[in-house]
Amino acid sequence: MANLQTIQWENAVRVIEPGVTASGVHVSPLDPSFPLDVRFLRLRPPACAVLRRHDYFELAYLKTGSAVYWVKDREVVVNQGDLFVMGRDLYHGIREYISPSIGIVALFFHADVILGDDMVGENAEYLIPFEIQGVTFPHVIRASTGVPLQVLAMLNRIYQEKMSPAKHSPLAMKTYLKMILVLLISHYAEDQCTSRMVGRKSRDLDRLQPLFDYMDRHLVETITVERAASLLNMSKSHFMKVFRGATGSAFVSHLNRLRVCRAQQLIAGTSRSIAAISQDVGFCDQSYFGVVFRRIVGVSPRDYRNRLSAA
Repeated sequence: MANLQTIQWENAVRVIEPGVTASGVHVSPLDPSFPLDVRFLRLRPPACAVLRRHDYFELAYLKTGSAVYWVKDREVVVNQGDLFVMGRDLYHGIREYISPSIGIVALFFHADVILGDDMVGENAEYLIPFEIQGVTFPHVIRASTGVPLQVLAMLNRIYQEKMSPAKHSPLAMKTYLKMILVLLISHYAEDQCTSRMVGRKSRDLDRLQPLFDYMDRHLVETITVERAASLLNMSKSHFMKVFRGATGSAFVSHLNRLRVCRAQQLIAGTSRSIAAISQDVGFCDQSYFGVVFRRIVGVSPRDYRNRLSAA
């Protein structure tokens, strides 16, 4: 476990609040080249009173204190030793401080760090607890289950690797993250309501597997929604519903993320020009590729290459 004397506790106001836009969207604080981080945050009123949403996943272990969180249209109480699990695009925030302040060990990560180039394969199963968060989802895992302490141990390992200069540290961080996700999957599988949702999502992913295989082989080609639906013998409307339910995003958005992920690998591992890479991953227009890449990664393809070179 990380030494409490060496941990860099941060004022959450400086970490979170400045990144929240007027529309309540929190701009990702993550490094686009490796979007995974553990931070130790101290919060006290009025920090995080503004409801926000974001495109990354979040775990918050309450090291000290208690608070009432507001998640969309309901309140959930999080006490010391509990774990708060938050997916993408749900408005949430601290509604009330039960204790004068709280200390949080926070994990932030993008789906890409788990999916990698396998956005269409079994790695998607790791993210199921974050992708099934409907109106009745139990966002809080209580300390009494023993799960939060196990997760905390992995969070400390990730933090230690983050502070290490070793070349293997990103791989180790990703491995500990997967261990956390397996713990979450096992926990939620024991809950009758979420177990049904997990099962349905797994079945939908299996149903979509032929399409995923096709996308992997034909990424450079034009793949329309109509083409995707026909490959699965579904109507367009039914396919769009099933696909969003299984993956958490629209088909075109998912396809763009897959192409950008493949482009990131080519930028990092080859000397091919940005124009050539955009063609390699299925973008006919380099300008459009740049727009999509920046929207997903946060920087232009050229800036992404420059950052990798500098690192």
